[in-house]
Amino acid sequence: LADETLFRPLDIPSHRIHPMACEHEANADIAARDYERLLRTVSKTPPEGWPALDLVMLGIGEDGHTASLFPGTNAVQERRRCVTVGYAPSDPRTRLTLTLGVINQATVVLFLVTGAAKAGIVKTILEPQQEVDRLLPAALVRPEGGRLIWLLDPPAAAQLTGHLESNSPRY
Repeated sequence: LADETLFRPLDIPSHRIHPMACEHEANADIAARDYERLLRTVSKTPPEGWPALDLVMLGIGEDGHTASLFPGTNAVQERRRCVTVGYAPSDPRTRLTLTLGVINQATVVLFLVTGAAKAGIVKTILEPQQEVDRLLPAALVRPEGGRLIWLLDPPAAAQLTGHLESNSPRY
């Protein structure tokens, strides 16, 4: 989908596109480490630093997951690696994912959310009522020096009241 709607129309050369290939690897951990090496190479990031990506585009699941960072999984807690193995409740269960360390170093993080089915979780993330809401993976996306942008269609935004947390860097 990204190739069809973004890369080809923008004429981005294939040598600048680096998809994750977890489903092609017998060992997901090796695939994650290989992708991290590739990411560090193309971004010229030293082993101890986080790659600084220009743009990270994300969606959100009805459970509050983003990328393949699912609530209650080890991938959400990963603090050293750039790429790790995420485990999903549905197929494909084993996935590669960028970690929050990488996502939160991006210049721009863009959530693109559509549909009424996402309205409840959008409200939970953007207008949290309890501490558990603030710990959902999508709520942990808070770029340290960049911008966080939420693009919502009217059905996805339908439950928002406009009472967003004033201390949150997400507007």
